Amino acid sequence: LYNNNVIPEETALIILGDAGLNYYSGKKDRKHKAEVEEKGVYVYCVRGNHEARPGEKLGMHLINDEFVGGAVWIEDEFPHIRYFTEWGIYNIEGMHTLVIGGAYSVDKYYRIAQGFKWFENEQLTDFEMDSCYRNTKGRHFDLVLAHTCPKSWQPTDLFLGVVDQSTVDDTMEKWLDKLMANIDWDLYLFGHYHADRIELPHVEQFYWEIEPLKNIQERWKKYDETGELDW
Repeated sequence: LYNNNVIPEETALIILGDAGLNYYSGKKDRKHKAEVEEKGVYVYCVRGNHEARPGEKLGMHLINDEFVGGAVWIEDEFPHIRYFTEWGIYNIEGMHTLVIGGAYSVDKYYRIAQGFKWFENEQLTDFEMDSCYRNTKGRHFDLVLAHTCPKSWQPTDLFLGVVDQSTVDDTMEKWLDKLMANIDWDLYLFGHYHADRIELPHVEQFYWEIEPLKNIQERWKKYDETGELDW
């Protein structure tokens, strides 16, 4: 997308976590943000586990963003870069959308031992999970955008072999199982596991791949009508 010489002004890119823009809290972050900002493309970020909460960054403030129908965090210096709230309800391209940030870092102890950044509040808090659960109960969502996925959907073949899975905190993934059973939904997109592929019907993960939301929506509409799908 960024190598394209002609980028329509209305273009917006959604990153499903770990955008690499709020990690170092210094010059490196500002350099990366400036590189993104100069492209003139709106970038909307779901918060991942390898980045700070935008609300805790100096200079960040909330605005009501008419393009996504909800509150987002921005910095005045980088107005094209926008961050969804920890969890929130939005209207994206006419789709009633639930956004959920956060996850556990399986490399937590390595990062701490090496002196790298680790964010203690990387997962949603109990209060945030409870609030999301209560305020979405029984509702329909055309789209769910998240960093991680329910435990029952986890791509275990992508788990890192060097990580003892008994040390991994899967609180959010277990909660997401309950949440997804608590709502009605059409499409779930997530990141976190570093792959581009379809996991289940109506469930996809993204890493490098860029695809218009309408294309994804049409793919599953066709699948529901005909059963045809290029896996």
